[in-house]
Amino acid sequence: MIWVIGGTKDSRDFLEKIVKSTTDIIVTTATEYGGKLLENLPVKTLCKKLTYSMMVDFVKENSIDKIVDLSHPYAMEVSQNAIDVSKELQIEYFRFEREEISFLPQKYKEFDNIESLIKYLEGVEGNILVTLGSNNIPHFSKLKNLKNFYFRILPKWDMVKKCEDVGVLPKNIIAMQGPFSKNMNKAMIEQYDIKYLVTKQAGDTGGEREKIEAADEMNIEVVFLTRPKVEYPSCYSDIDKLFKRVIEK
Repeated sequence: MIWVIGGTKDSRDFLEKIVKSTTDIIVTTATEYGGKLLENLPVKTLCKKLTYSMMVDFVKENSIDKIVDLSHPYAMEVSQNAIDVSKELQIEYFRFEREEISFLPQKYKEFDNIESLIKYLEGVEGNILVTLGSNNIPHFSKLKNLKNFYFRILPKWDMVKKCEDVGVLPKNIIAMQGPFSKNMNKAMIEQYDIKYLVTKQAGDTGGEREKIEAADEMNIEVVFLTRPKVEYPSCYSDIDKLFKRVIEK
């Protein structure tokens, strides 16, 4: 049985390809939203966050012999746990990692942790558009200049509630489903008088290129939360090559 760690568009692309060769697959996603991305595919899906011990039990109960990790580039704990499980139980692990964008904005700063990023933003002037996803919202709760922050999130009630729980006003919540074009990003930057755009280095699939292009044309600074560094034992950035490698054994 092949265990696919999904919940991303990348996982959908991979599954659409592999189900033509085998349906001996089980998929896990951390959220129900991630599960919805896989609707209409002939695969068994479990929408649940798994701890390390839960992963071990899951692998044993489902007779997993291969792990294919297509989780988000910033889901470091998930990937590291899956790698450790594969080593403990001596099964194969494969990782798909999105290629990083090869160019940088004209004006930018980079931070390798959310704490230092927030400390920097607390000292700047002007409005800030945050596109880091809802999981990072609680980190912004104690900011003195919270009124200057605009959070772009998925239009789901639980994500909106995360914003409300830390004191974000409704006018500062942009609940919209992407992907966003360069022009859409530019329109938001202009509408909210944005001076700083905060984003992950999520690659083309995550809309990073369109954000950079919009920021450059609007002459604003991009603030990056850099991608976590994980030592993957077997890593691919091409879906076709990953598919061939997984199927060949």
